[in-house]
Amino acid sequence: MIDVNSSEVTWYEATASRGPVRPGPAGPLEADVCVIGGGLAGLTAALELARRGVSVVLLEAKRIAWGASGRNGGFVSNGFAEGMDAVAARVGIEAARALYQLSCFGTEFVRREIAESDPSIKMGEGWLGCIRYSNAEAKRASVQAMTATYGQEMQFLDVAETRALVNSTRYFQSSYDPTAFHMHPLRYALMIADKAEKAGARLCENAPALSVNSEGTGHRVKTAGGEVRCKHVVHCVSSLDRSIHPPTGRAILPVATYVAVTEPLTQNVIRTRSAISDSRRAGNYYRLVDEDRLLWGGAITTRVSEPSRLAERMKRDMLSVFPSLGNPKIDYAWAGLMGYARHFMPLIGSDGQGQWWATAFGGHGMNTTAMGGILMARAIAQKDDEYRRFAPFGLQWAGGPFGRIGVQAGYWAMQIRDRLDERRSDKAA
Repeated sequence: MIDVNSSEVTWYEATASRGPVRPGPAGPLEADVCVIGGGLAGLTAALELARRGVSVVLLEAKRIAWGASGRNGGFVSNGFAEGMDAVAARVGIEAARALYQLSCFGTEFVRREIAESDPSIKMGEGWLGCIRYSNAEAKRASVQAMTATYGQEMQFLDVAETRALVNSTRYFQSSYDPTAFHMHPLRYALMIADKAEKAGARLCENAPALSVNSEGTGHRVKTAGGEVRCKHVVHCVSSLDRSIHPPTGRAILPVATYVAVTEPLTQNVIRTRSAISDSRRAGNYYRLVDEDRLLWGGAITTRVSEPSRLAERMKRDMLSVFPSLGNPKIDYAWAGLMGYARHFMPLIGSDGQGQWWATAFGGHGMNTTAMGGILMARAIAQKDDEYRRFAPFGLQWAGGPFGRIGVQAGYWAMQIRDRLDERRSDKAA
């Protein structure tokens, strides 16, 4: 298993300042709301509840944002892990447009909070999405469809325009999203935590929730050192604890991805400070960060044990796209564990008895965790019911170990299709 308490240091941890550990409860605490999970969804919910005058205690099992929220690629963009065509097929085009606008609201929340408090957290503008086989017609059509249907500003780039930005023969056409940006996710999470505390929220670290029991019109959340008595509980633990709230735990699949960061580079193949990804179904995603290091992510798998020789594996993937990088040293390499639902959409809802959830953001969480946290806060503090837009994407059993086998087999099949598409393109060229 991935040991998040090991001596492993991510590039994010090496370039952020956490400060002292926030102590957990020592005895009983009273609050209107107890948030379980100190990732970005939980932190945003705590911040927005406190801003609305609601008393809130957040319980984090380890340190703030030690999981996926502080280990991800740092891309912030509109949309969800599921494609909008599939979303529209399930709920209809008007409902899909409303969901997409909620995702946009999450993106702009993150942008605004950074701009107001620490602009240095943002590390670049825009997102370039490259395809690894030539298909200008389909790429142009997808760009036009997103603009026409969802109002998403986006540009089509031909082969020459694409390779002027990322000089690789592996890439052909691309799309450019100027509304996206990338950032330092751990510093952002720590900033949101600081804002939540200043707004009146109490944050507790190394304080895992051990049980949640209903009691009259409220709930009692027990920890090793105390308990929180509250009217509402908000579950934001993703795949890291699938037992504290069994209905969401059964609906989540853990999926691992990997990230590496090189030594500072002198190179002339990546000629943009935008975020970049490619069209492989379990694709690469990367960006230049401080000191001209290259942050490279990819290799999605349902096997949660960290591969041996991870740095070498990530370097091979990197050099398969950019062989002229030579032999860069990998200074940091780490795993991150994400939570997916079977429908690839967030799980956002309530049991109507004071228990709420915002989880399973499926590797597209930098905007949707903000959106989910805000929806929770509005529902609890203002009786707002917009969170119900996610009701069609409910708590489906993920299949347990059989679900993981199925997902892994699906990824392998997608990788085979990727290779076939790329070979056909190579032959046509």
